[in-house]
Amino acid sequence: MTDDIKTPDNLPENLSQAIRKEGKIRRIVVDRTGCIGARSCAIVAPNTFGIDDQNLAFVTDPDAHDEETILLAAQSCPVLAIHLFDADGQKVFPE
Repeated sequence: MTDDIKTPDNLPENLSQAIRKEGKIRRIVVDRTGCIGARSCAIVAPNTFGIDDQNLAFVTDPDAHDEETILLAAQSCPVLAIHLFDADGQKVFPE
């Protein structure tokens, strides 16, 4: 259930986000202001991340890949524009 997922206090203004149904990683946030369109997230996890016509990443399906793949996609971002949070709103990545 997504009603019990807390919203972090310090989310970026221009973002794309989605809530995962289960697991440690529950919220995926793309800081679209920080995104430089490197596409590494969409290459690592193509069913979770997409690239729009502005060449910026966005979340398509938060449950399309396992947590390890989502973490690898976030780690692959050269500017760390992907933030991962747990159900309590605590940042999982980047720390």
